[in-house]
Amino acid sequence: MFRLSIILPLLCAISVNGDYYTAISELERLLDVEAFIVEKFDEYLERAQQEQKNLKRFLDHIEEQQNDRGDLEDYFGNPLNAFITIRRLVHDWKFNVFDPVFNSSNFETYKSTLGDSLEKINIKAPTQEDLNGATRALLRLQNVYQLNTDHLASGVLLPGEKNPLNISLSASDCFELGKNLCQIKEYSYGSEWLLEARKKLHGNPLGFISPNVSDVEILEHLSPAFNGLGNLKLAHKLNNEILDKKPDHEEAHRNKLLYEGQLAKERSFTPRKQVDLPHVAGKKEPKESYKLYTQVCRGELHQTPREQRNLRCWLTHQGVPYYRLAPFKIEQLNLDPYVAYVHEVLWDSEIDMIMEHGKGNMKRSMVGQSGNSTTTEIRTSQNTWLWYDANPWLAKIKQRLEDVTGLSTESAEPLQLVNYGIGGQYEPHFDFMEDDGQKVFGWKGNRLATALFYLNDVALGGATAFPFLRLAVPPVKGSLLIWYNLHSSTHKDFRTKHAGCPVLQGSKWICNEWFHVGAQEFRRPCGLVSDEGKFLHLENK
Repeated sequence: MFRLSIILPLLCAISVNGDYYTAISELERLLDVEAFIVEKFDEYLERAQQEQKNLKRFLDHIEEQQNDRGDLEDYFGNPLNAFITIRRLVHDWKFNVFDPVFNSSNFETYKSTLGDSLEKINIKAPTQEDLNGATRALLRLQNVYQLNTDHLASGVLLPGEKNPLNISLSASDCFELGKNLCQIKEYSYGSEWLLEARKKLHGNPLGFISPNVSDVEILEHLSPAFNGLGNLKLAHKLNNEILDKKPDHEEAHRNKLLYEGQLAKERSFTPRKQVDLPHVAGKKEPKESYKLYTQVCRGELHQTPREQRNLRCWLTHQGVPYYRLAPFKIEQLNLDPYVAYVHEVLWDSEIDMIMEHGKGNMKRSMVGQSGNSTTTEIRTSQNTWLWYDANPWLAKIKQRLEDVTGLSTESAEPLQLVNYGIGGQYEPHFDFMEDDGQKVFGWKGNRLATALFYLNDVALGGATAFPFLRLAVPPVKGSLLIWYNLHSSTHKDFRTKHAGCPVLQGSKWICNEWFHVGAQEFRRPCGLVSDEGKFLHLENK
């Protein structure tokens, strides 16, 4: 049988690691892929007079979602929509469409037409890695923002809200989340999602898409999950339920002997032995900066009124006559190290140009210096570079950066455009280089200052957090965030460790510039007193 030999290889041939869950902009392509597949299979259904009503209902369901999607930024800014779309392409199309249709005897009359059509378009489908990445993203949102599983499954992000996401997860969605989490030994949240899947399955046993998962399948993962949590009695009870429903289940019989042996050993010990939790044991204790980061992102930790009382806002032309009639709007956020907001510094037309030139060229963001950089869950986003020489229209923005910061762009890097994906984040890090930038940037030296443009508003989450300063800066469209990474003596300032909080709802686009020490001799003269070693205790925290 021909089965999936035409379509699935074509769907997966050009797939790149983490293409979809790492950037909202990439997710928009998935709906176009689905729209194409719907169109082609509708033709096949009409020609073959397919009698499977569930297949047609599935296609109608997808078409309805296509029509209701609205603005794609808003649609995929909803993390549940993003997860469901990836899961649908990875699993539901296979079980609801490809398997039943390709097993049909009428497929041979249509396969050549469909195959030729698929070869004409460049389809890049999500992979299991994308689905695993989306799972980790939702786990990250739960961990950082302490979201309840049952609320999230119903589309409620924060307590007291009534389904603001206007979406809820099916039993299959919850099962996939729970199964994937248990595979990476996140048994606590994994068991919660499996229980949620069971609740939805029992509450609506004939509901749409629910036939893809059975009670036995859920129990096959739920029982070991509770064993991993140290709840052996409940694991044994759930394993017995599997045998009640399926007496010939071989793995359940093996687990029954295992659990009963472990229970017998436990009873022989007094006092009862405390069982370590596998999802905690073996994992490194988070750094202090990470703990502070999550607290700052949640709003539990912030600056005191005493620390804020000397901060001010003012209008300034920065000594540039051009800005006397339209001065910069500066808001100080921290004095030492200096952190400031410049409001309304980018026009909408400039934002549109930046995003237009960046989209289509985005690649998975990496961590580390050139030559040793790698992709990691520490940074879940995609980025591209906009070079000033290749984009003359950036000249005005380049000049504006010099005017507002007072720094020279002679040694600056190209602009970096970044889009964050599902639960997109960048964990605490420094912008300066370990080797003072000499190896990578030569005469330009280390990164003196960071200027970060916010290209859009973010509904929930996505703030720039400074853990040691207890400061969270929310994204405001068109604004610029500026801070110095080095002391006035150009030594590293370890207080400037910062992070991008996970995007809870919405899409986050930023564009940043790094100013280097080189060519700043007359713009920001080096201090006469060495600051080397200051706040060194924060380096590895």
